[in-house]
Amino acid sequence: MNDKKITLLVSSLSGGGAEGVCVNIANGLVNTGWQVDLVILHTNDAFYLDRVNEKVNLTVLGVHHARQAGFPLLNYIRGRKPQKILVFNYELAVLAIILRGVFRFKSKIISRNINTYTKNTKEIEGDWSRYIIKQLINYFYVKSDHIINQCQAMQVDLLSVFPKLSHKTSVIYNPVAKHIEDYAKLHDLLKLSSQNYLLCVGRLEKQKGFHSAIEAFACIASDFPDLRLKIVGQGSLECELKKLSRNLGVATRVDFEGFQSDIISYYINAKITLLTSLYEGFPNVLIESISLGTPIIAFDCPSGPREIIHQGVNGYLVENQNVDKLVELCKKLLLDNIDKKSILLSSNIYCSKVVIEKYEEILSD
Repeated sequence: MNDKKITLLVSSLSGGGAEGVCVNIANGLVNTGWQVDLVILHTNDAFYLDRVNEKVNLTVLGVHHARQAGFPLLNYIRGRKPQKILVFNYELAVLAIILRGVFRFKSKIISRNINTYTKNTKEIEGDWSRYIIKQLINYFYVKSDHIINQCQAMQVDLLSVFPKLSHKTSVIYNPVAKHIEDYAKLHDLLKLSSQNYLLCVGRLEKQKGFHSAIEAFACIASDFPDLRLKIVGQGSLECELKKLSRNLGVATRVDFEGFQSDIISYYINAKITLLTSLYEGFPNVLIESISLGTPIIAFDCPSGPREIIHQGVNGYLVENQNVDKLVELCKKLLLDNIDKKSILLSSNIYCSKVVIEKYEEILSD
């Protein structure tokens, strides 16, 4: 019997961080001899579909939400009888655990913790999600056979809520996206020069705190008259953020670029990549930026930035989400840039080979 079989379960192949990591891990495992099934709910906005290795067996359940996926997922499990399921979503992990309990199938369920648990569950909105989904997550998520956290701080946070999980959790950092890794290998990044802009990447939602980035940019705009701020992403706060840019007098210098399936050129041409999130799971934006030689400045939010940033080596950490300090460090880095070689060296621990080997250790256990 071939023990190197794994099913990866994720909501979609849209442009989110968890979806991107899922595709990277699926491709990495199939390239090291694993038989990989990738199960998704739907193909709406499937920006990462063309990145899925042709050797990965893609299964689409044909539903829009996790709450609709019970019977389609059960039919998949009964048909394929997966030995192990690696799940990239809280709700889908809970669904798989409930189905296993009710229908008594024997698949091992490994959950990948996708965010800072206490922050993410606190931010849940809507009566259905708050009173039903949140309670289900709190009760069933701990019944996973193993939980993989994206960083040490995320594991500490999870264990603060569920101390009994200490014997079945581990930490594996996210891999840098394969197309970014390949680009870095094929190009001499040390010879590339940047253009005159700061970069933000992410969903235009409250969690990402882009209002702080715009406020900081407005504070330095007069000192750097040719500097621009580019924001790559889409979301519900776009109009609000554009209004803030107008109110602060920098609307003509803030570029809302929308969602971009390939943002390599944005990273390599930026002076600095900023992360102003209220909280994160593990910010892929930061490791993508340093893998392409661009320095980073990030709020010391839970969780991830503190484990990625080495002060003065690949960027700077801003304590207490202090916008004045963010302004100060942006000025410092714009006037006295960090050596690009040191930035690139700091990204080595996120290379896909290292990360996939760690996943293989967990999945082979």
